[in-house]
Amino acid sequence: MRFVYILLLSLLLSSCSASFVNIGIIGIITMFALMLLLFALMFFLIARRKKQGEKSLVKFNNDVYLALNKLDTPQKKAEMLNALIERIDNDEKYKKDTEWRDKVLVKTYMHLAIVYYQMGDEMQTLNICSKIIELDPDDAMPYYNRGSIYSNMGLFDKALQDLDRTIELQPDYASAYNNRGLVHEKMEHYEEALADYNEAIQLEGSPIAYYNRGNTYYEMEQYDDALGDYRTVIEKLDENDQPDLRTEVETSIKIVENKIDNKG
Repeated sequence: MRFVYILLLSLLLSSCSASFVNIGIIGIITMFALMLLLFALMFFLIARRKKQGEKSLVKFNNDVYLALNKLDTPQKKAEMLNALIERIDNDEKYKKDTEWRDKVLVKTYMHLAIVYYQMGDEMQTLNICSKIIELDPDDAMPYYNRGSIYSNMGLFDKALQDLDRTIELQPDYASAYNNRGLVHEKMEHYEEALADYNEAIQLEGSPIAYYNRGNTYYEMEQYDDALGDYRTVIEKLDENDQPDLRTEVETSIKIVENKIDNKG
């Protein structure tokens, strides 16, 4: 179909160069109207094909999800996904359309990353995230996930690079600011950590962001500010919501109150 479009366009252009002087104003208008119609048809067909491709991708993703739910262990799920990836890589049909192959592989690798994470295998999860980034460097989430794993491993410089990229691609993602704030806090970049927590709070206002900011204030010995954030966390938590976090915050409040009393 693309060849036909190019052929038609070349005929129109050659016709234009051969008889431009003789066709007159009406002919010129007609010619350009036909060209605009042709371009409109091209964009319509491209958009329709893209929409059909997106539907197929959603169906593929759902089929994989349903197949995984029939397996009872993460190990079996990982084996199924790795076998599927090998099949996609070796399939001649996919080799003829590498763009489509890469989109299918990204979906499959995303499932595999979740499985490895559930298995507690951070290195495999890290490697899968890197493969997803190679296939789709403009997707924010694999950078976010890889950056969070780097942070857990103590590789803070790499974590910052990935979280910076996450925020560049998705500047309204509150969790990315929160996690980058945690990295800055671990590196004792307290002002940078506060700036990230402030942004996370402005975007979402989650109790976790307030708690983390409170911890940073505590490290900076700004106890009144820390106490204010801890109390905000308690206000935002429902009675039965995140009991472990509530316990931690209540303990932190007692510690800070003692610090303030001793300081006074």
